[in-house]
Amino acid sequence: MGKMNRVALLFLIALLLLSSCSRGKLVIMEANFFYSRGRYDDAIAAYLRALDFPQAAPYAEFGLGALFYTLGEDEAALERFENSRRLLSGEDAAGHRELLYRLNYNYGIILFGQEDFYAAAAAFREALRIEPQRLNARRNLELALLALERGGGGDGEAATDDETEAEGLQAQQARDALFQFMRDRERDQWRATEWEADAGMQSGPDF
Repeated sequence: MGKMNRVALLFLIALLLLSSCSRGKLVIMEANFFYSRGRYDDAIAAYLRALDFPQAAPYAEFGLGALFYTLGEDEAALERFENSRRLLSGEDAAGHRELLYRLNYNYGIILFGQEDFYAAAAAFREALRIEPQRLNARRNLELALLALERGGGGDGEAATDDETEAEGLQAQQARDALFQFMRDRERDQWRATEWEADAGMQSGPDF
């Protein structure tokens, strides 16, 4: 294909995108592209621009949360997820089912990493209430419950300081192994998932 033909084709694609997508959707798509390529500063700037568009804003907040989690900023990620949830509170939840699922699911991932297994299990349960067939959420709920089981209770006999320390170390190692397993299995989805069509757009990054 000659240079002029390629330019014409790209121009046609651009026109089709502009005719079928709102400006907010295009900005989110741009942000997702930067995010998937590891261009985090550019992605943050694009997500922040998308906040100016009401339809795109909940997804932009979610994308920022995903990005902050990737950067190890768990509290900032949770804050952005909460912002996304708040923006959806006044809208028809059924129109944003996929986003609501991912908010709860990703809450669970972060809370598990913080060893708040009760809250993580509750988040995964809520994710499954929204989307009962999601195997990832079901598996992670089982992992959270397993972590609770391993970390709770004893046989009723007093333990020595050495036994308590050894049991604590084993429990911590089990939690670390479970969390690493979860992170390894979900990382590709977190970075590469696109905005689903539940809101007429593709979704932002997910775990």
